Amino acid sequence: MEDKFPSKLTKGSRYHLVIGTGGGSTLDVEGEFVGYLQYGSDVALTMRLESGALRVVPSRSVIYLDILDSKEEREERPKESGVYFG
Repeated sequence: MEDKFPSKLTKGSRYHLVIGTGGGSTLDVEGEFVGYLQYGSDVALTMRLESGALRVVPSRSVIYLDILDSKEEREERPKESGVYFG
């Protein structure tokens, strides 16, 4: 039996991130992934913390992450309007 592993971060999943803060120190963040955010020229992860606050983490700062609870991946396809011009 083949195990299925997540191939991307999914909204609603819970992750534990270890973030490099510079100078060799790290910060641990645990929360629910709510999506990506454009952060200057970089991409950031947006996490909902236990307190309800949103934390924006630049993706280049993430040293590693642990998957605590993975939600099923859903393909997000654009809705078809049903109207075609030709």
